[in-house]
Amino acid sequence: MEANLKIGPKVGYFNVVLASFAHFCGDFYCNILPVLLPIFALKYGFSYSQCGLLYMIFQVTASFLQAPIGLYADKKNLGFILPLSILTSGVLASCVGLTDSPVVLVIIIFLSGLCSSGFHPIAGGIIPHISPKDKGVLSTSIFIVGGNVGFAIAPFITALYLEVFEVEQLAYLAIIPILTTVMVVIRRLHVKTWQPKPSETLNLKIIFHNKSFLYLVASIGLRSVCYCALVIYIPLLFTSRGISSVSASAILMTMLIGTAVGGLVIGLIAHRFRMKTLIILSYVLTIAMMIVFLIKADDSILSFICIFTAGFGLYGSTPVAIVLAQRLLPHADSFATSMMLGFTFGIGYILSVFIGILADFVGLHEALSIFIFPSLILAILTVLKVNTVKAV
Repeated sequence: MEANLKIGPKVGYFNVVLASFAHFCGDFYCNILPVLLPIFALKYGFSYSQCGLLYMIFQVTASFLQAPIGLYADKKNLGFILPLSILTSGVLASCVGLTDSPVVLVIIIFLSGLCSSGFHPIAGGIIPHISPKDKGVLSTSIFIVGGNVGFAIAPFITALYLEVFEVEQLAYLAIIPILTTVMVVIRRLHVKTWQPKPSETLNLKIIFHNKSFLYLVASIGLRSVCYCALVIYIPLLFTSRGISSVSASAILMTMLIGTAVGGLVIGLIAHRFRMKTLIILSYVLTIAMMIVFLIKADDSILSFICIFTAGFGLYGSTPVAIVLAQRLLPHADSFATSMMLGFTFGIGYILSVFIGILADFVGLHEALSIFIFPSLILAILTVLKVNTVKAV
């Protein structure tokens, strides 16, 4: 890499942790919408399908724009997008309660998703350059765990906040992304001092000829079907069985906390195992736990343990997959990250819609079983085709 005369961010865990907190902030504001949907449904008279469409507008916008942003960020200096994304997406999400117009609400949600799409590719592309030597997977795990925790606790914290304050007063929460943006700028995380040589510049031909990278994307995408389906349908599954919404929310939060722990723990032990082996083992663990969880599907201690462990396996592969993707596509850290954290989840959310369609005919429990297990088995078979010898 060629360095210019700019002073970039320092290498070290302080900046890695700051990037992780920025990820916490970004993903927290990405997941306050589900708690607000009942309020919006009552306020605007939205149907269930309209509420679902509102959620999909945000998720699809936030997910699929990451790949082109990442592709361009590896060629040009787009570091300024990092603080801009944290600031605008967080402030916009905080302001959803200030409007009385459903049209303005949709516009705010769309713009918040649009602005948040710039965070993962830019921040993920910075991590390899601020992580201590030979600690890339651990640093990526620390970065990932911040987002997982933010995403996991957002609905619960937002619900508690709304017990005390009105929805219009969510705007006060804008102070957190504002302060986070200031810290990111002070620590110069937005300053890029590395540029690929012309011969290293990524293009579509290189991507489509890299079969191992494409197999990895397909495998993580199939895994994301399971993750996204559980995020969307766990509350519906439990309430359909007469279990309280509080228990349903607790189960979902338990799974999301499991994803945070899994990402961190597997990052800590990643140097002892082959990356592909860790990904496969995480899939196998998820399959085993999901079998028990779907057999029980209640609010017992065993169900909580199983869904936590399933979450551990579901997301434990993510930091490893990001680093493996970056090695399979050298000099394309932002694009590789955007594919693992954006595109694959976009695919997962879209395919999860078909679970809901099938559930209307055969039941939600049966539809989850029909989709989840074949998806994870196919994910294992696909990742086996990844040639890690090319991951230099």
